[in-house]
This record gives sequence, C-alpha cells and structure tokens, in this order.
Amino acid sequence: MPTPPTTARTAGAAHPVLVALAAACGLAAAMGLGRFVYTPLLPVMIEQSTLTPEVGAWLATVNYTGYLLGAALLMWRHDLAVPLLNRGALVALVLSELAMVAGESVALWGAARLVAGVASAFVFVFCARTIAGAVPAGLGYAGVGLGIFLSGALTLLLEPVLGWRELWLVAAALTAVLALASWWLRPDHAVPSVPHSRSGWTRDGVLLAVAYSLEGMGYIIVGTFLVALVRDTLGVVWAGPAAWSVVGLSAAAGAVAVSWARRHWSLRALMVGALLLQALSALLPVILPGLVTTIVSGVLFGATFLGLVLTAMTWGARLGLPSAAATLTVVYGLGQIVGPIVVAPTLDRGYEAAFVVATVVLVVAAVTVGWRAPAARGRAGRAAR
Repeated sequence: MPTPPTTARTAGAAHPVLVALAAACGLAAAMGLGRFVYTPLLPVMIEQSTLTPEVGAWLATVNYTGYLLGAALLMWRHDLAVPLLNRGALVALVLSELAMVAGESVALWGAARLVAGVASAFVFVFCARTIAGAVPAGLGYAGVGLGIFLSGALTLLLEPVLGWRELWLVAAALTAVLALASWWLRPDHAVPSVPHSRSGWTRDGVLLAVAYSLEGMGYIIVGTFLVALVRDTLGVVWAGPAAWSVVGLSAAAGAVAVSWARRHWSLRALMVGALLLQALSALLPVILPGLVTTIVSGVLFGATFLGLVLTAMTWGARLGLPSAAATLTVVYGLGQIVGPIVVAPTLDRGYEAAFVVATVVLVVAAVTVGWRAPAARGRAGRAAR
C-alpha cells in the first residue's frame, strides 16, 4: 500500500476525529471491500461458478497490477488526487463489484478486478493524504481492517442463504454506503512531493526495499488464499469467512497499536518481529490445522500486515530513500504481482504448498531486513530507531 508524505493537512474546519472516521470509511470501501472481499468470496465462486483456483490466482494478479498502476500514477501526478476523481473511483469500485455478477466470463472478471485495483489505489492515496500528520492516522488506517472484517462477516452470515452473485451485490451495496460516508472529504491539494535524491541508497535502504518486496509477495499469498485454505482443511463452510473477520479486527487493532510500539522498539526490530510472526501465521494452518490455530493465524496475520506497511514507510523516509513512499510502493506492488503467479501451479493440489512458499519468503525477508551490515551503523543505524 502506498503511504503519502506526512506533511498533508485537511481543509475546512471538520473535527480531526470526524475526518479520520470518514477516511476510515473510504479505506474500508476501497481496501477491505473493493479489493479484499474477493478473498472470502473466492472459495464460494470456485464451488458455485466456473471459476477455478488457477484462474482465481490470475484474477488476483490482475487486481494487484491495477492497484500498482493506480498508485504509481498518483505518485507521479499528485494533482490527480482530488475529490472529483476520488468520488469517481468510489463509483468505479461499486460498478466493478456489480460487474462480477454480469456473467461467468474470465475476461469480464479480469476487467472488473483491474478496475477495482486502479480505483482502490486512487481512494487509498486520497484518504491517506487526508489523514497524514493532521488527524489520528491510526484511526483512519484502521478502516482497512474494518472493511476486511465486514467482507468476512457478510460472507459468514449470508453464504448459507445467498449464492455468490447475491453476495457480490451485497458487497456492492455495503461499499456504496461506506463510500457515501467518505464522500465529503476534501484534503489540502498542495501536498509536497518527496524530493529525489541519490544519496539515500545506503545498504540498509537496499535491504529494506528487497525485504519489503518479499513481504508484499508473502503477504499477498496468505491474504488471497487464507479463506480457501481454512475452508478446505477444516471442511467447515463458516470457518474461512470467520478467519477473515478475525484478520480484519486484528488489522484494525494493529494499525492503532503500531504508533505506540514505535516509541518502544526500533524500526528494525519491529519489522523483523512482525515478519517472523507473519511467517508463523502462514505456517500454522498447514502444520496444525484446527479451529484454534486458525484463529491464532488470523490474529497474527491481521496484526502484522498494516504495521509492516507503516513501519517500512517510516524507516524508508528516515533513511532518505529517493521518493521513499513511491519506491517502496512499487517494490511492494511487484511482490504482490509475483506472489500469486509463483504459487498458481501448485494450487491444483491444494493450498498448503502455497503457504509453505509464503512462510519461506517471509523468513527470508526477516533475515534480509535484520542483517546488520557495517553500513547500518552511523546515520543509517540511527534511522532504524
């Protein structure tokens, strides 16, 4: 996910908490529903439509490609992050969800997921710039977790009585409600850009970028297929959506808690610890399938992924990486695109192998970012605090 510069401020006299809550609704619409409602609905579609796990992985990659393209465009053209385009993106999100039920065509589904990816990037950057620095940012970012919780809850509660098409329609309606709650947001458009500099590419900066790309790859494998894995291994219809709801609640709590944690631990220690915990969240459902480990896995995964985004962006800025937010967004997005492609050939035999791949990738990321090279001392070492 892209995180904008922290010097933005909101326009108007709205109370900061109200601004944060409105931004949280926008982020819930864009991320938790617009992008990630696909996760709990994926196994439902595989069971009830012509969608296969392999095509499901391809559709995930299309969505992540759209998100990367949208984020890169906005990092290049700051002037596009305006209320009118944000509202257009919110409408596009709802239309993309409606398009998913218009037919059982891979081309149609791919187009819809591509639009959802681009639109969610526009809404995310717009809302994040609104809350950056001026209002309770943790409360705003918690909207991502809230949206994930809602996407899991609607599947958990309504799947017994509704088919996959009706579930997409309910998701579209809920997205529309959240979109309306954030419709009035108007941030200051004069957001300063991060200056380009060649001096920021220290060894720590390179290691951070590599590790963050690996995090994007490992995180997206778990985020895309967790519900399907839980559903397959436990053989209980409600277990997957319930696990996804747990992920959402944990993510919301993690977004609020990360600002406190950064006052007590170094950024390097936070990243290493979070990556290892996320690796454990990927491995647990494979080696110890069961309801308790499913809940633990969902808590660990949810509590770490937003915290890793915020921590990496903070560290990148302190290291002086050239256009830190844009650079880290691109490497993270590339990892998200590669992840589903790498594991797609293994999905015809189940999801366990994909989660083992995610575990290995996340451990390698932790080792990479935790390596204290000689260049990490001095200015770069202090930046990790």
